[in-house]
Amino acid sequence: MKRTDLLLSLAAVLSAGAYLTGNITPALLAAGILGYYSMARLSFRPGIEVERRIPERGTELEPLKAGIRVRNLSKIPCRLRITEESEFVFARDVEVKLKPGETRALQQTIVPQRKGYIPLRAKVIFEDEPGFFYEELSLKEEKLLVLPSARSIREALKIKRQVKAIAEVEKALGIGLETLDFKELRDFRPGDDVRKIDWKSTSRLGELMVKEFYRETLSEIYLLINVDRKFRRELRNLKVDYLVLITAQLVEYFRRFGYMVNGIAYDEDKIVKLVPNPRSGKSFIGELKLSPQRGIPPIKAASLERESGLSRRILSLRRRVYTSGPVRAALKVEPNSYVVIVDDIGLHPREILKAVNILEKRGSTVAVLYPNPVFFVSRNDLNEERLELLYRRYMERKRLMKKLMGKAKIIEVGPKDLIPKVVGKL
Repeated sequence: MKRTDLLLSLAAVLSAGAYLTGNITPALLAAGILGYYSMARLSFRPGIEVERRIPERGTELEPLKAGIRVRNLSKIPCRLRITEESEFVFARDVEVKLKPGETRALQQTIVPQRKGYIPLRAKVIFEDEPGFFYEELSLKEEKLLVLPSARSIREALKIKRQVKAIAEVEKALGIGLETLDFKELRDFRPGDDVRKIDWKSTSRLGELMVKEFYRETLSEIYLLINVDRKFRRELRNLKVDYLVLITAQLVEYFRRFGYMVNGIAYDEDKIVKLVPNPRSGKSFIGELKLSPQRGIPPIKAASLERESGLSRRILSLRRRVYTSGPVRAALKVEPNSYVVIVDDIGLHPREILKAVNILEKRGSTVAVLYPNPVFFVSRNDLNEERLELLYRRYMERKRLMKKLMGKAKIIEVGPKDLIPKVVGKL
């Protein structure tokens, strides 16, 4: 029961007692209580000034201090309680008593519970000193950038990340899909789908047997590879280019299963080299003559929006008809082929989309293998300033990838998405 309800109930009981007993004392007490209540109600004119200063950024699961300045603008003493309502942070309530006109500086401890931009919504409760009346007001919503801690990133990077890039490429392209035509029965192997087990043959032979079906006819596979200097980067602790390794891995894998592989190397503006049906992954990268580049690749993603009118006019003055390297490479692909584009979507997203549209209109199936440059940053080089920059760029790239996913099949990979045997052989 609220204090005001209790007070009014007491006044009612005293009034009833005075009426029944004919005693004036309870009536006077009831009148005094009602007078006190009325004075408190009439004097309750809440006025408060609250300013909360939130740091620009914080770290996940690490406490930070928010500065709060409060001032009582009313003519009565009050109690203030400041409560954080956001579900994405843990924050202790702040309580303080203020005299009329008094100003106080306070601190609130906030512990972010997740990464990214999180909203902060604080509620302030103004209550009179007896606790009879109160009023709530909400502070303006603020945004807090929460970064992952350097320690958590180092720990996460210790865990081996294996996306199975080749399997993802096969799935995206839909190559080698099984038909309904039965081929043969064979022994069960680890990784086989248990739904393909033939139980009649298994019970007869005493061994697990699975049904195998014919696969679709093999088609040509084109590898469209960006060999521009700003895309190639040296792997940590290895004097070798990651692009070399992932390209050799693709060639070796598809040739092993009987596919004819053709390579088209391009840069920002032109086709660099055509490599039809290389004998092996090693011979393919030998013809490309790639050399690793040191340092971190460009991590800031380009915009997906159209160029401004001024930019288009400058381009038209430089070249009457401008065709980018990815588009030129797409035009060299035979219709109805399987195509894997190995490129950084952050360098030229619009040109990659143009290339994908051209290929799909000509009947080809396309997947984009996207090495995210943020994954190539050494965990030993992380500090607070660099961590914030990397996180901002990572979120920009995630938003860009989300926009592109509805228009193209994109597979994000990092430096650990390699077959160890291929690395050893090279």
